[in-house]
Amino acid sequence: MLEEFNKYLDDFYKEELLENYDKEVIDSIDKSNGKKVLEVLNKYNFYFLEDVILNYIDIFMMDAADVEKGILRLREKLGDDYLIKIGDDLSILDEIIKL
Repeated sequence: MLEEFNKYLDDFYKEELLENYDKEVIDSIDKSNGKKVLEVLNKYNFYFLEDVILNYIDIFMMDAADVEKGILRLREKLGDDYLIKIGDDLSILDEIIKL
């Protein structure tokens, strides 16, 4: 999955990812599902994708359909500006992980 993440990260963030997580953790992410989660996040215009990769790697271990359901639930709860709210406070993503 590291090569997929690297498509979204510059050199600084690549180093930071490896400082935040053991390579074994990153390698344990199912590549097919991880790519689907990235597609879901892109579909909903997560402009802070680097931050999600660096701080919420657990999301990539979840089923992509569950991630999408969580995003839709947050959009309903937070309103049309949900992305701005999440971008300002990434801890909101904990609600997706708790599913």
